[in-house]
Amino acid sequence: MLLSLSACARFPDTPAGGGVRRIVVEVQVAGRIRPDYHYFVLFNLSNDPTGQSGPVPVVTPPWGNGFAAGAFTHFMRFDNLQPAGGYALYRVQPNTNLSVFQYLGTPRVSEPVSANSDRLRFEIDLTQFIPNPVDAAQMQYIQLNILATDRIPIDPNDLSPKIVDALGDPNLGVSQYLNLRIDQNRIVRNADTNLEPRGDVPDPDLDIVDWRVEVRAL
Repeated sequence: MLLSLSACARFPDTPAGGGVRRIVVEVQVAGRIRPDYHYFVLFNLSNDPTGQSGPVPVVTPPWGNGFAAGAFTHFMRFDNLQPAGGYALYRVQPNTNLSVFQYLGTPRVSEPVSANSDRLRFEIDLTQFIPNPVDAAQMQYIQLNILATDRIPIDPNDLSPKIVDALGDPNLGVSQYLNLRIDQNRIVRNADTNLEPRGDVPDPDLDIVDWRVEVRAL
């Protein structure tokens, strides 16, 4: 299921700045961010205004890549397994069934995560996804989801339980992603959508309770 977010204002045809646009993402959990857990922000650069396909969490076997399915082209991952020891941006290699990823580097800006931090915050430029600024400026719509999980199983015979939270209410069997228009300066918050409830997973360190996405021209 998708939630569409758009507005009427438009950017100039040729945005200033090599990064074209900046996307700022904040995610808060009820407990604390644990580097031994796994936190993802998934992006589908579809340019599809209807947002028919987007990223959804993997919650049962067969696990596939162990964390997400549906449609996504890139993701930011935070855990202690990443090359820089925290945040890492990846591109999904085409025609690999969402199973092969290219490391692209780290965010332009990221907030340090201490032992008691309850949130992640990072900033990325659209040209980190699409290096050519002219091509990047043509991107109007992306689909976005946020997920947190305690483990990433890939063995289809692994039947051990897995805890995962993503946008939407799993108690209702609903997983939602955002259909976000990005050729406009905008800020979208959980409070604007009531998309992510508190207490929908038993582990507070995985319970996403708030989020914020900002898009601005550079």
